[in-house]
Amino acid sequence: MKACVIGGGPAGYVSALVLRRSGAEVFLIEKEELGGTCLNKGCIPTKTLIHSLKNSSFSTDLQTLMDKKDKVVDTQKKGLTMLLKQSGVKVIKSEAELIDPKTLFIKNTGEKLQADRIIIATGSRPRQLPMLNFDGERILSSDDLWNLKKIPQSITIIGAGAIGCEFAWIFHLMGSKVTLVELMPRVLPMEDEEISREVEKLFKRKKIEFHTGVKIEDLKVVENSVHITLSNGKIATSEVVLVSVGRDFNSDCVKTSEIKVGKRKEIVVNEKMQCSVEDVFAAGDVTGGWLLAHVAYREAEVAAKNAMGHNEKMDYSVIPSTIYTVTEVASVGLKENEAVEKGFDIKKGIFPYRASGKAHIIGEIDGFIKVIADKESDTIIGAHIVGADASELIHELALAIKLKAKSKDLYDLIHSHPTLSECVGEAIKDISGEAIHKLR
Repeated sequence: MKACVIGGGPAGYVSALVLRRSGAEVFLIEKEELGGTCLNKGCIPTKTLIHSLKNSSFSTDLQTLMDKKDKVVDTQKKGLTMLLKQSGVKVIKSEAELIDPKTLFIKNTGEKLQADRIIIATGSRPRQLPMLNFDGERILSSDDLWNLKKIPQSITIIGAGAIGCEFAWIFHLMGSKVTLVELMPRVLPMEDEEISREVEKLFKRKKIEFHTGVKIEDLKVVENSVHITLSNGKIATSEVVLVSVGRDFNSDCVKTSEIKVGKRKEIVVNEKMQCSVEDVFAAGDVTGGWLLAHVAYREAEVAAKNAMGHNEKMDYSVIPSTIYTVTEVASVGLKENEAVEKGFDIKKGIFPYRASGKAHIIGEIDGFIKVIADKESDTIIGAHIVGADASELIHELALAIKLKAKSKDLYDLIHSHPTLSECVGEAIKDISGEAIHKLR
């Protein structure tokens, strides 16, 4: 069987590897760099900067920071290139168009590539706003930030979601004056409200300014600064502006009406990641669902296995998400308001980092762990963490939700001491009001 994958990001290269290991002849077409946004402009570069900047011995010189980032990205990219080559995936560097359900047009060579199965994994790009068109100098996308020649003295960030809050922390650590502007009533509006409020408290402590529940009324570029008039009467003035208000989907490669594309330009798929045509699949951001690399990985596996005749289905019920800002944020399952809206009578346990010996050892005492359970069945249905290593701690709770565990099932699970994982155990105990180390 001959299979073609358009896009070499997390969804694309995983699709290619799974197809190849299932016995298909595989062509992977990528017009830019292998690894996609995640490896080149997103997950890996931003976390490298945060780690470097939090290391007090590391220079905040921009070139030094970028050199470190480039080293990490290049190492990962070489590993990925080697992995694809070793697996026998044939990589074509070009833009591609799907002209019918069996045919790709390869722009660089002008050839038409026939395939039995096709997977579209073309990802997404930063969304622009009216009045805030990217110019690469004053009005920037998250992609443009990697071309900065110097650290700006001040930056206004439009959008206080995951991307906005991560870059707010990065630029704060680099010494910029940071202002966040958010249309919704709070920063990180998609997170549990108690988590958002804790992040807001930490932002205030770090002198990161934010305006929530406001619209942009006017924008003027005056000499070396940008002046943004907000609906609350305030004017945000800064050297540059970052627009981080979501992503648009790269479905322009689809040149056949046989493939259904939604109103947001997302490629419509079913639970098998199958498009409106039987032998064409799609995975990752371009499908318009969860814009997370680890979700793209799983969607890619499902798409590739089904392309090879399996019967896999996507399960979105237990997806951990992580954000790296003034401290880490992680969540899985239902938020408290979602649980109530769905009719659950809930009970919850909360345990503060401040009560943890390990948190004091590492000097990271801000934050808490919150676990939500259904009062009637005692089943754990949601978990939310704000604090150090939240991105690692969340997976114990994700597994509990996946297995439909009850809080009493985990009550007597022994956690090693001293660890931050003990906070998870204490939060579980707090559901029944029995946390050992929590002040009443």
